Amino acid sequence: MFFPFRLRQKRKAKETRSSHHYEHTAELCPSFYSALERYQKNTPEEHVSGFKLERNNEFIFGSAAGMIGAMVKYGFNELMQVLNIARYDNNATSLTVVMKDYEYTPVYWAFGFVNALFIGAFFGLVIAFMFSYIFTERYYLLKGAGIGIGIWLFNFGFAAKVFNYPPSIQYSLGDIVSMLLSLIIYAMVTVYSLKKIGFWRSRK
Repeated sequence: MFFPFRLRQKRKAKETRSSHHYEHTAELCPSFYSALERYQKNTPEEHVSGFKLERNNEFIFGSAAGMIGAMVKYGFNELMQVLNIARYDNNATSLTVVMKDYEYTPVYWAFGFVNALFIGAFFGLVIAFMFSYIFTERYYLLKGAGIGIGIWLFNFGFAAKVFNYPPSIQYSLGDIVSMLLSLIIYAMVTVYSLKKIGFWRSRK
């Protein structure tokens, strides 16, 4: 009937011996004790498991910078249409990504603008990851221009066959050139915005 009491005594004695051994080790090797303290202090209580690709808040920085770049691109494309250099407005390449056709009304224009911001945020996220894992920030504007050319080739190469772009847009030199310039401007503004909002500082 006294067995549980003895078991608790033995367990308590074992814990006391373990504590004594730990203190003895700390006395013999103070550096071990201080290192262990630093480890326990810096180790979070909850460990995040699994593979995480994001490491520099690319989603926040990239989306914000991409939207800024998209607004500048949108304004440039509208200017090209006002100057009669381009025949199509922005909705020809933003709304037709998700719609087969659109109308020239304020509602469609507003929805096209919002959709252009979404597209800009997506490519901004891609650009942020590229600068995290592939590129350095050296000559970042030049690299941004190269990325813009790549997006242009993607849009009017592969994507032109997937999305519902007006078929005649590929026969309009003014539209093709204005889209090329607008995407170069977009990518350069996006990487410049990444710099200004602190993306480079977050990597250090």
